[in-house]
Amino acid sequence: MRRRPHAELLELFSSPIRLIIFDRLGRKPRSAGELARELPVSRSAVVQHLTALKAAGLVTVLSEGRKRVYSVRSAGLAPLKEWISGF
Repeated sequence: MRRRPHAELLELFSSPIRLIIFDRLGRKPRSAGELARELPVSRSAVVQHLTALKAAGLVTVLSEGRKRVYSVRSAGLAPLKEWISGF
């Protein structure tokens, strides 16, 4: 059975830390280091979560010098919005 796009998004958000990261990026773009300073996890753990969110099309990254700044890509939520609107 093939997984549906909304199910993949729901699975991504089943991680409390990943959900917090996404929420914080929705409020303001941040670097992995900024997020790590705000959370009880290491910078490398934050980078792993950001990598998963980026692969799912939920965040974008811009390079500002040596710093990579992540922000929410709201279009990535379309499968979830479509699924919810069906109810």
